[in-house]
Formats: sequence, structure tokens, C-alpha cells
Amino acid sequence: MNRAASRLRIDLLPTLLAGVGAIVVGVLVVKSPPAAVAFVGLIAVGIATLRYGTFAAAASAFALLPWMVTFEGVLPNQVGTLIASAGTAALLTMVWPLEFESPLIPFSAFFFLAVTLGHLALSSDKEDLFQAAKYIDFAFVALAVTSSRGRQMMPRFKRPVYGSCVAAMGVQLVVIAAGLGKVGTYYHAGERLGFTGEAPHPLALMTMVIAAAGLCTSTSLRKGLLFAIGAVPSAFTGVRSALFGLVAALLTFVGKSDAKLRAGVVLVLIAAVAFATGALDVLTSRIASQGNEFSSLATAGSGRGEIWTAALNGWDHAGPWAWVFGTGLRTIPAFELKEIGVELIGHSDIVEVLVQFGVVGFVGYLGIWLGLLRSPANSIVLVPILAFGAVNGSLEYVSSLTVGLVLAACFADRRRLGLPAASDSPPSG
Repeated sequence: MNRAASRLRIDLLPTLLAGVGAIVVGVLVVKSPPAAVAFVGLIAVGIATLRYGTFAAAASAFALLPWMVTFEGVLPNQVGTLIASAGTAALLTMVWPLEFESPLIPFSAFFFLAVTLGHLALSSDKEDLFQAAKYIDFAFVALAVTSSRGRQMMPRFKRPVYGSCVAAMGVQLVVIAAGLGKVGTYYHAGERLGFTGEAPHPLALMTMVIAAAGLCTSTSLRKGLLFAIGAVPSAFTGVRSALFGLVAALLTFVGKSDAKLRAGVVLVLIAAVAFATGALDVLTSRIASQGNEFSSLATAGSGRGEIWTAALNGWDHAGPWAWVFGTGLRTIPAFELKEIGVELIGHSDIVEVLVQFGVVGFVGYLGIWLGLLRSPANSIVLVPILAFGAVNGSLEYVSSLTVGLVLAACFADRRRLGLPAASDSPPSG
């Protein structure tokens, strides 16, 4: 009798959990449909983890990130940050214990994380917590993908993560073609942002890294088409930093290519797609409307000269301690408000890290990037992220940055991993 009752309680548990979940989803649908979708997604990730293990959790989280960016405008705040952190934590458990062929990244990450956590310990502001979480996520993803176990495991993520990225871009192209979502709402240059957040920069970075990853695939036709599926929505954002990153990706691709003629074919194919879709019209319209912005340092780069000067002046006036360890999390907006009357972020990872984390944190940041570029991770994806970060900032856009680092590791140099090089030509037969 007791055994039968125990079996009955076990059988009832899934039913009760399903009922509770249905009630929660129902309440969320009424109050916030996007939150209901996010809740169902978390349940799906949990089920996948229980059934298929930690790999499913990490892969599911990273695969969700491009969707979090393309639909950021209708989702709860910071949900992308939370998912990126969850995926990073799952990845770390997969590759633990961390072992490295070179001490560069672990030592650099130690200094970067020490300064981040030190400033976080002195802060009580919720916004500081979210910025620290983004910086911590960057350092831990870099540690995970460059570790000895991470190098071997990351190619397993290529199919689910890059497949989801391409699907998200396909949906974004449909949204753009249908004229849905936001059109010309940020730069007023005809940009098409779909359902992303208020600012187009996270989407620009995400589309840019997906385009760059397309150049790492096999066959010229596939490279051109997959580059275009990211580059076209990237151009439609109107963000010139993304164009700078795309050019950096193409130059890196041509420089690494053994078959220069084939690389030229890819470039011609990309140019044809860009002109056919009208994607460049948004960028040319924006450039034409701001033709005089480089007449002075203050107005250069949509006012970046003035923004960077205000941030660096604030750091300079903060004294020797700040020069070494930085002024702290989210201090740049205060400097901007005081000097130019508007609260703005640093608009450059170089400026943001140097000012907020000082020389120690900046050296750690540079060491992490140097280690990434020296690792087998694909520089065709890494270089445009670095270029984008230098002139616009990428650390703030944690979902896009995380996907970029994961894709760079997924498309790592096979020869440096001890694997046979993938053929650049289609298989025969």
C-alpha cells in the first residue's frame, strides 16, 4: 500500500509542476507576453539540461542570444545579460578545471576581474552590478574558450549556435522587408531596426559578428551568402562602426586567404548583394547628412571626440589612485553630465576600461584580447569585434559580444587545434 502511494505521489509531481507552470505562464501572458515567452524559454533550457546535460544548457543559452538582441525592444530589461551569464557559467562547468598552454589570459583575466570585483564591492547601485556582470562575463568567456578543454569542445557549439544566428538573421530580414518595427527612429536616415531595443548598437554588433562568421565557412558561394545574411541587416542599422567592423573582417579574410582569386569572387558577390538590397543607402544617407562632423575634434564621430575628452578629463582630475585603479563602475556618465550636460557611456572600450579601471584594469583588458588573438580562435571574427569596440564599445553589449567570442572559438583554426584543415572546396561525388 505504501509503495503504491509513493508511486502515486511521484506520478502526480510532474502534473503539479506542469499545472503551476501553466498558471505562471497564464499570469505572465496577461501582464507581459514577452516575459511569458522568456519564462517558457527558460523552462525549455532547464528540460534540455536535465535530459542532455550541461552542453545543452550552454548551447541553448548561446543560441538564444541572437534572438534576445533582435527582439530586445519587447523583452524585459537585462534578460540578455542574464542568459549570457547563465550560458557562460554552464560553459565553465564543462571545461573545468581550467588549464592553459599560455599564462597570458589567466593572468590578464585575474587583474581585470580583481579590479572589477573591487569596484563592485564598493558599490550599492544596481546598474553597477549589471555593468560588472557584463565585464565578468567577457573575462570568463575568454577564459573558457581559450582553455585547453575549451579549445577542443567549442567546435561542438558551431551547429546549434551559428544555426540559430542564421535563423535569427533570416527573421530580421523578413521583418525589414515587411517594414515592421522601427523605421528611421534613431538616426532618421531610413534605418530599419525591427524589434530591437531603443539603440541600434547591440543589433549592429550582433549582425556584424554573424556576417564575419559567414566568411569562415567553406566554399565561396556559402561565404558570400552567409556574410550577406548578416551584413545586410547590419547596414540597415545605420551604425557606421559596424561598417568599419565589416571592412576589418573582409580585410582579415583576404589577408588570411590562400586563394586570393576565390576571395575576390566572394567580395564581388557581397558587393552585388549589398547594392541589390539597397542596404548601403541607409549608411550613405547618414554619412551625407553628417558631412561636417569631422570639422572639429569635439564633433568627430557623432560627438565622440567630446565624449572621450570629457571622460579622460574626469579620470585625469580624479588623482593618482584613479590613474592606477580607475574611477569605478558607471562613473563616465557622471563625468559626461558634468562637462557636456548629458549622461553618456564611454563609446569606446579603450576609454571606458582605462577611465573606470585604470592602468591595472586596462592592462588586464589588453592582455585578454592579445591572448584571444594569439589563440586558435578565428581572427576573422575577433578583429571586427575589436575594431567595433575601439570606436563604439562592445563590452556594454554583452549578448552580442558573447556570441562573437563563441563563434570565433567555434570556427577556430583546425590546424592549430591538431585537426585536419577543412577543405575550401565542395566535396566531390
